[in-house]
Amino acid sequence: MKIRIAWFSRNGHTERVAATLARLLDAELVHIVPLRESGMTGTLLKTLFFIKSAIRPCATDLAGIDELIIATPVWAGKVPAYVNEYLSQVSGGKGKSFHVIAEMAGRGSEGTIAGVRNLLEKKGMRFVSSAVTLERDVDSGAFVSTVEAFAAGITGK
Repeated sequence: MKIRIAWFSRNGHTERVAATLARLLDAELVHIVPLRESGMTGTLLKTLFFIKSAIRPCATDLAGIDELIIATPVWAGKVPAYVNEYLSQVSGGKGKSFHVIAEMAGRGSEGTIAGVRNLLEKKGMRFVSSAVTLERDVDSGAFVSTVEAFAAGITGK
């Protein structure tokens, strides 16, 4: 099974989660990188108003990919503008499964997971599962058990 993990991280927490998950699943990592770094205030405003923000070219075609995992931070209960742009560019996913892992400081993961689901389900993809990690657990290393359980749910092992 070929798995792709597309991830965005401003401060490294989601990056660490995605890298751990990729190692457990032997998955391909695709880094969602802003075309130009904006200040946090401007980027957060774009996120709040569902405005996409340009990203550098990366693998968005799912030809040859069986499962997609979106690893995203939670910003004010929403999908970050850069992740929204990636999701808008995803192609070749009709009928394929996807999962979401949201990384957050405190709360709001439901809105972020629902946002990713909505965008990918409109493309004919099938939502399978989600998980949430907390920044404090990533900082302490306690997130690994959550990621291991999420990975086991994907592989069935």
